[in-house]
Amino acid sequence: MFLLVLFSGFFTFTLSVDRQYVFVNESKTWAEAQRYCREKYTDLATIENQQQTVQLIDTINDDSIDLAWIGLYDDLNSWKWTLENSDFFKAGEKDFRNWNNPGPDISTPHRLCVYMNYGAWLTTGCSSFYPVICYDGRENASATYVVVNQYQTWSQAQSYCREHHTDLVSIRSKTENDKMQYLLQTFLLYETWIGLYRTRSWSDQSNSSFTYWKTDQPDNAGYCTVVSFSDSGKWADEYCDFAFTFFLLQR
Repeated sequence: MFLLVLFSGFFTFTLSVDRQYVFVNESKTWAEAQRYCREKYTDLATIENQQQTVQLIDTINDDSIDLAWIGLYDDLNSWKWTLENSDFFKAGEKDFRNWNNPGPDISTPHRLCVYMNYGAWLTTGCSSFYPVICYDGRENASATYVVVNQYQTWSQAQSYCREHHTDLVSIRSKTENDKMQYLLQTFLLYETWIGLYRTRSWSDQSNSSFTYWKTDQPDNAGYCTVVSFSDSGKWADEYCDFAFTFFLLQR
């Protein structure tokens, strides 16, 4: 079902019985747009598939409008563990960090995964290759921590650990960090993936993994996301304090 209705200042259209998107033809910063959406409707728009992108673009017939905010943004402090939702952590242990001085490198938008080098943690692109330490929390496991001396991307490492053990290693304290460093040294290794990573977040906390970036995008860290009407609804990152029109989600 697809229903388009025009009101003063915005278009609204229904994608399903319980989901409705609204285009607001007012220029606001990303934070202002988020606040407007939460006060008057639900939140900035989350996009879950390309069909929704096409439907967004089809509602706009004004060639003078090019960019509009959606709810995706890059939170530089959103580091989390792959085991974050488990009972593996006690109070405060999720927040342990052992960053290489002066801290995580966020100079590029693709440094979303973390590896350990001589005990210090560094960020890098998730398509880099490193050995792996897996955590095995199963009752019949022969070892709690398993070194896999096979160079893999972060996603490959996570898949391997989840298939053969429990997950990538999560490190809760300096004692555990020192233990991982010693374990690596016994294999004459000094670098390994760990289970710490971050992803871009949706304003409404959706877990949608759909992306539709323009070529060479995103190219900035800590920026917010727009759709481009002149480029088939593909996404780009823009400075969050710029003012654009925006799409919001209404339920």
